[in-house]
Amino acid sequence: MNPSDDDKELAARIGDMMKISRKRGSVYSSFLNERQCALAEKFLRERHSENYRFFGGYESAQRRILCVYDDYFRPDDGDFPLSAVTFNYRKSYSLSHRDLLGAVMSLKLNRDAIGDIIIGEGISQVLVLDSVRNIVAGEIRKIGSVGVKVDDDCEILLSAEQNFREITGTVSSLRFDSVLSMALNLSRGKTVQIISSGSAEVNFFPVSDKTYKVKQGDVFSVRGFGKYRLEEISGVTKKGRIHITVLKYC
Repeated sequence: MNPSDDDKELAARIGDMMKISRKRGSVYSSFLNERQCALAEKFLRERHSENYRFFGGYESAQRRILCVYDDYFRPDDGDFPLSAVTFNYRKSYSLSHRDLLGAVMSLKLNRDAIGDIIIGEGISQVLVLDSVRNIVAGEIRKIGSVGVKVDDDCEILLSAEQNFREITGTVSSLRFDSVLSMALNLSRGKTVQIISSGSAEVNFFPVSDKTYKVKQGDVFSVRGFGKYRLEEISGVTKKGRIHITVLKYC
């Protein structure tokens, strides 16, 4: 599949970052989503670059900033231009990811200035670029009907917990159509149609080949069905079928 205009634009930005890093020592992107991170890493590897690092504020962050650097610099967590804006409110109130994102986006900020949004009990944190921290902290005093107190000088206290549903079974092979059939509980014929229609991705890139071999740790998604991860390949039955465990993101 040919790259989209957005993919081409991102590749051009990464190329510019590589050039700038050789002059300045290091350069940072805005927040990238999971697919953009995968695309950026693919581009850098194709150019045999090892001088890069992604960080989004905590270990399992989904939206992350890319740092490209020269041979004499290695970025620490504190070097990345991001901050946590913390919102405190009564524990009797419940705010959602949508509520927080809507409040921040109402400030007319670009989406790439906003990282992960982490929801806790009576407290939520929004990861933002340093350049917009004062705007977010200074403008938001109410989210929906919930009054909030803002702290823009707080460490990242929370981490997002991803929930999964475990799916176990056996497959005849690790071909994409076979694994997808088990994960989605659909016939092989239907999963072949899904794959050939361009509705499926592996590691955030479209895969239209039903014979594509997936491996442990691969993340795959299907439009309308959600996102999954091949968590474990645990053995072979006497009849030669492969035991696998798939996690569905909830």
